[in-house]
Amino acid sequence: MAEEEVWRPQEALQTDSAQRKLWLVKVPNFVAKRWKACCEQSAEQGQQQGRKLATLRLVQAPDESGATKTQYQLQLDAGVGSGIPQDFVMRNTTKFADPMLAFSDAGGHIAAEGKVWQKFDCEVARKAAPSGGSGAGRVALDPEYRKLSRQRHQAAAAKTRTVQYLQDTKLVGAPATVQIGQKRKEVTEKRDRMEPGELTAILFRLFEKQPRWNFAQLQKDTNQPTQHLKEVLGEIAVKNLRGPYKDLWELKKEYRAGGADEQQQQPA
Repeated sequence: MAEEEVWRPQEALQTDSAQRKLWLVKVPNFVAKRWKACCEQSAEQGQQQGRKLATLRLVQAPDESGATKTQYQLQLDAGVGSGIPQDFVMRNTTKFADPMLAFSDAGGHIAAEGKVWQKFDCEVARKAAPSGGSGAGRVALDPEYRKLSRQRHQAAAAKTRTVQYLQDTKLVGAPATVQIGQKRKEVTEKRDRMEPGELTAILFRLFEKQPRWNFAQLQKDTNQPTQHLKEVLGEIAVKNLRGPYKDLWELKKEYRAGGADEQQQQPA
């Protein structure tokens, strides 16, 4: 028996930068793909230093309670962010993150690059609607983000399967008779995809009945495929990851009726 090949680094682990403090920033998938393409292009052109990808800004902005706090914002470079949202808010999630270290591997040369000191999740920035119009005071979504969401819905709803009728149903090399066993196969019920707009309207009506739902009950009431329901649901609702309402879905703040959710939380 051949000996199993074991990967070994070319030299000992480098720890010169092991105590360096790092930020771990989670960006949306469409941003990560765009950045990866830019880095690969710089590497192909033999550039020693890659192009500028984004700018980090620290601004004073009110939080949910109205108090003024320092807010971290990420703005993509104009050339990098063409066709996708360019402004993002960085939510600090450090207190929910596990201790982590960052390592690099350059052709077998392994090095500890530092400790993750701060962790952030990037969200598309939401802007207030222009004053003076009918939507004054409301929050407007980024138009590029709306376009991306619409494209995802259209791609998910597109029918990629086709049916072709064969004139000659004789199979080459098939036996003259085929024995069919008595064992029956269970037939699973197939859920038909609903149009995103129609499904969104149904979800809004369900959230009017009660503010929080688990996913299984929403799927039972809408009778939709799991992936399709998650994509449409994720546009209007968020899933609680901790606390007394863990694993329950509730509408995003911009879609809630004013004060309705808070009133239902007050004890009788």
